Amino acid sequence: MSLEEHYLSLNSASAGEVLVEGLLTEYKQDPLGLGTRKPGFSWKTNSKRRGVRQTAYQIQVASSLGLLNAGKPDLWDSGKIESSNSVQIIYGGKELQSRMMCFWRVRVWDENDVSTNYSPAAAFEMALLVETDWQARWITALDQCRGNGYHSEFADSPDTTKWVQVDLGEPRRFTSVALYHARPFDWRDDSFGYGFPVRYRIEASDDAEFADSWIVADRTDGDQGVLDMIPWTLETGDQTARYVRVVATKLRQHDGLKPLFALAEIEVLDPMCRNIAAGAPVTASDSLEENGWSKDNLTDGGRVSREPCSASPMMRREFDLDKPIKQARAYVTGLGYYELRINGAKVGDDVLTPSYTTFSKRVCYSTYDVTSMLAVGRNCVGAMFGQAWWRKPARLLLQLEVQFTDGSRTTVVTDEHWIWAPSPIIENSLYNGEVYDARIEQRGWDIAGADDTGWQPVSLADSPAPLLSAETIRPIRVVETLAPKTVAEPKPGVYVFDFGQNFSGWCRLKVSGPAGTNVTLRHAETLFEDGTVNQQNLRSGKATDVYILSGEGEETYEPRFTYHGFRYVQVEGLPGAPGLDSIRGRVVHTVLPDAGTFECSNELLNTVQRCCRWTQRTNFHSVPTDCPQRDERQGWMGDAQIASRALLYNFDMSSAYTKFLTDIQDYQREDGAVPDTVPFVWGSNPGDPIWAAAYPLLTWYTYWHTGDTGLLTQHYDGIKRYVEMLRREAEDFIVTRNNYGDWIAVATTPLDLISTGSYCLVTRVLADMARALGKSDDAAEYDALFEQIAAAFNARFFNPETGAYGDGSQFSNAFPLYLDIVPAQHKQAVFDALVRDVVENHKGHLSTGIVGTPILIDVLTRNGRADLAYTIATQETYPGWGYMLSHDATTIWELWRLETGPGMNSHNHPALTWISEWYYKVLAGVQVDPRHAGWERFEVRPHVLGDLQWARAEVETVRGKVSSCWKLTERGVDLDATVPANSSATIFLPTAGREDFTITESGAAVDGAREGDWVRFEIGSGSYSFSLTARE
Repeated sequence: MSLEEHYLSLNSASAGEVLVEGLLTEYKQDPLGLGTRKPGFSWKTNSKRRGVRQTAYQIQVASSLGLLNAGKPDLWDSGKIESSNSVQIIYGGKELQSRMMCFWRVRVWDENDVSTNYSPAAAFEMALLVETDWQARWITALDQCRGNGYHSEFADSPDTTKWVQVDLGEPRRFTSVALYHARPFDWRDDSFGYGFPVRYRIEASDDAEFADSWIVADRTDGDQGVLDMIPWTLETGDQTARYVRVVATKLRQHDGLKPLFALAEIEVLDPMCRNIAAGAPVTASDSLEENGWSKDNLTDGGRVSREPCSASPMMRREFDLDKPIKQARAYVTGLGYYELRINGAKVGDDVLTPSYTTFSKRVCYSTYDVTSMLAVGRNCVGAMFGQAWWRKPARLLLQLEVQFTDGSRTTVVTDEHWIWAPSPIIENSLYNGEVYDARIEQRGWDIAGADDTGWQPVSLADSPAPLLSAETIRPIRVVETLAPKTVAEPKPGVYVFDFGQNFSGWCRLKVSGPAGTNVTLRHAETLFEDGTVNQQNLRSGKATDVYILSGEGEETYEPRFTYHGFRYVQVEGLPGAPGLDSIRGRVVHTVLPDAGTFECSNELLNTVQRCCRWTQRTNFHSVPTDCPQRDERQGWMGDAQIASRALLYNFDMSSAYTKFLTDIQDYQREDGAVPDTVPFVWGSNPGDPIWAAAYPLLTWYTYWHTGDTGLLTQHYDGIKRYVEMLRREAEDFIVTRNNYGDWIAVATTPLDLISTGSYCLVTRVLADMARALGKSDDAAEYDALFEQIAAAFNARFFNPETGAYGDGSQFSNAFPLYLDIVPAQHKQAVFDALVRDVVENHKGHLSTGIVGTPILIDVLTRNGRADLAYTIATQETYPGWGYMLSHDATTIWELWRLETGPGMNSHNHPALTWISEWYYKVLAGVQVDPRHAGWERFEVRPHVLGDLQWARAEVETVRGKVSSCWKLTERGVDLDATVPANSSATIFLPTAGREDFTITESGAAVDGAREGDWVRFEIGSGSYSFSLTARE
């Protein structure tokens, strides 16, 4: 019996109801504050019946639930639309207006043209859609604190030499120097690195006149870039000296100004990464001593130029409501981070908001339902602030709209009538932590009637960005609370708590003690041998929170506007010995709903999978970051695109990647260039070709999983501009620009091979996008360009005498095989060379870095050596994931090797978590099919490899649950698979080395088509149980 005949017979025996459920608007359930007039609608079809397909749908949208339920959709009725699509169907009705509450439902027709009932209603509410909706004004808090840093006198020529030096008091040991960029509070240009030297060196001496000195770091061999407010941290080697001097040999010149030399701060860091230059005397070749500039500011601890502002102010306003309240909405944003409070309570459960964007281009606002927080009579609204990524005084924009039961309305807005005061947060920084002085808390400051003596009027401020947009990404929240596993006392009064898990977030502390007691919490991923925390790999970041007790009984503290990456926290200053219940770890990151799970019989792989998931989710803080702990935490594009395919299996990334792609679009230059980081803070623009490739690749991979052609349409022109930029740059189709290569690889690969391969890859992706959008002329053009690049690649990098590419490294040979551009007559030789290098030269280990590793593993798998890929994936020695586990890793590292010093060695880095995708695709066999995006059709092709006895995976896709679960039996293999309604699949049942066998599905004998080590079946939706048994 064929499988189709079998499941049709099952269906006739028990027909099941078809239900429409899981309604989403813009990928969210009943969202509040939509910022688009053309939202997308998605749903899932569910049925126990097999072979269920959607052939048509009908969407109805109404302005009230009553109208919708009565069948009177006054906003839109799509009518019956013949289509199998159920993802991001774009609204096509009357123009939606600001604040409008809408209700919608959908029904579908199945493969027999039978209609379902309408789904239960879903809802969405519009945000403020036009600029004139906003009555609120941006406000800020000002005080008299000001300081810029050090500024030389102006020079006549950029080649003038200037210097500034610090006196450490006595010869002191140090290993690095950090230079912080100045950004004057009165500087109106938004460019980075005011006065930062173009070329410079750092010298050390025990003589104040530097008659006898030596160079400890040299940047005079080429022009140096700038990194926004992030410092240049220069490794000096192990040095001992009293004086440290920065010598600028080429000065920076800005439009309208003469050349100059300026710094906000200098830090000299000892081997424990402590700043030994704090407060040190400063001398200079010359110094401008006015308008906030002074050489004394260079070591005052002010790492950024300070405009007149309070580091963390509080703002408040009281107002009256004289009628019963029907509904209230708060439309709000603040910079850097803000926390909104009404009548003594925090609004919402999100933290570290708004989302990180390029603030000079776009600021996002949130919409909150605050109906239950208001009362008839006197009310108070207030906000607190943190610095975050914002480099200027705190700002707030709030529009509180109240509708009364009689239909009338009132609006409370930010304006000149607000007042402000300093908060108990006396210092705050994402990198360095927070200092909170509970003694100066103003209890009840956010409640009506509070004593506001000493509060000052706010000032009106300009809008920081031309675009004010409703948030699209899910918020950052405290998603989990961890109890410590152990507490130790390595030194008297020093307590180190181990949470047993590396994560992003902060600690909640419970403590009692005398007023003024300082309790310090230092966060780290690793420990020194003496058991104290090792913060060296944080570089200039301090990751230290300080709580100053009020002395009023048991006190509870957790930070508001910082986060750390850590497993260990060292607590000092406690009045007494703590118990395990005195502290909790608060896991904080963007909400990423779970989508996938994987498990198998190999515990090493299960542990790596857990590490991957922890790494991925703790490295998403409104953008995909490279790390959560050190002085970086940026949206590095290379890490983002390499890890993305695994994240798309593990989590629902639809809204997260939609937002990040918009961020990339915001920062793309007109010439098509895309930077290394988004928002652009570190690296270069244009970015390294494999890093900037994140724009096309992230768009394409997200489309694979969602089937959202609207996403392709939104970004197609920008991606086309990017490829055209590469075409203009390439010389005879070869791209030579490259910054990073195969980052952290064991073996080197020619940089121009990697860059040209990236050019080839993104060109093919652009051609595929054009096909998906029906742009046949573009598809043909970029197919032809792809062939030209491929020919040039082979001519430049292939050596027919050795049968290998480039220098013969694993990545050199794997990349052209991955691109499928190796001439047919040489393909086997190239692959054989690759296998030899893995087996013979590296004893079954990889030699690739973050770029080459997924390509290597994929090429081995696709070319019949999945067994060798499995060997690599399960190695317990360097380099490999098992090696990390052997050193007690709970997240995936930045480097293959174990490093704990002050260099580049994050222990929580997402790039190498790519391996998680291979677990789903190859070990469990669940493979998304780009030719049928959005899981319309997919494959289940599990590989029985090595010591595996079983593997299983589930993925909650845009169409429903996909699952695969196989296990070896005494005489064969069993495979259970689930295909959601409105999808179909090709099942490849592994033969597990058997040649003579029978196959049953749900107990009935079925026939399939033999294809190598598998038997193929074409199936529709439903749950299936296959069993392959060897004949006796």
